[in-house]
Amino acid sequence: MRRIMRRKRFLVNTVIAVILLLEAFALPAMALEVNDVAGEFICNCGCNKLLSACEMKCGDRLRGFIREQIDKGLGKEQIIQFMKVNFSEALLAAPEKKGFNLMAWLTPFAFVAVGAVITRKVVASWVSKRRDDDDGDGDDEKKPTRSKVDKKYDNKVEEELKDYGW
Repeated sequence: MRRIMRRKRFLVNTVIAVILLLEAFALPAMALEVNDVAGEFICNCGCNKLLSACEMKCGDRLRGFIREQIDKGLGKEQIIQFMKVNFSEALLAAPEKKGFNLMAWLTPFAFVAVGAVITRKVVASWVSKRRDDDDGDGDDEKKPTRSKVDKKYDNKVEEELKDYGW
């Protein structure tokens, strides 16, 4: 009985030790870094670089704000909200996908789709008109006739072909 208890205790202690070791190694890997958050913003100095790549003082200052928020224990989304409130949405590298920004992203695609539908309808109407004209409705007067100049050149081509044995 003691032997079984020792094995159980050893197994439980081993599992606890493994969990603690994994947690110790996993936390630094999962820790939020400044560049993880800074990649979501562009610098406000006008260089238009991502904040994580900007080497100017304004970039250092903004990364300092992010570092302070990380030190306070805020998550990535909370820091993004903090930066939006304090520095406006203009700092975001990509606009949020809601509200007016979503409409601004989708409107060009909607116009292309509507344009494609209109183009298809116009071309279809042109084709149907042409088919109606080719049906032979007896209006030979409307069909273009070959001019005398065309006949003259046709005769000239025929003579040239006969000369060369074609």
